[in-house]
Amino acid sequence: MASGFVASLARPGGNITGLSTLGPEISGKRLELLKEIVPKLSRVAVFATSTQPGYAQALKEMELAAGALKVKLQYLDVRDPKDIETAFRAAGKGRADAVLMLAAGSLVTSHRTEIVEPRGKEPAPGDLSK
Repeated sequence: MASGFVASLARPGGNITGLSTLGPEISGKRLELLKEIVPKLSRVAVFATSTQPGYAQALKEMELAAGALKVKLQYLDVRDPKDIETAFRAAGKGRADAVLMLAAGSLVTSHRTEIVEPRGKEPAPGDLSK
């Protein structure tokens, strides 16, 4: 609907073939689930791609959920792989308790190792993995 392919989901007015993840519509639910997992959650860094379709709607849904859950959001635009490290540094400075990824799928998929790599902690004494 946001892209203008159909007038409404109830009466689309034509045929179109494709796939939808309903990403923008479930972004608030993602935050709600994160809060259930981490009950003391108070600050969340949201990595999103501002040029991605559905970006504005996803942020709107997330803001509504954040207000209800009393969680502060920090939006960080991740458009390119080089933005990932900068976004993590900014999340750390903002004292984020967690990161929610709404960034473009291919960007996340191709750089998942850098995204899930632990940050900000020194290895334990005797830890030879680093």
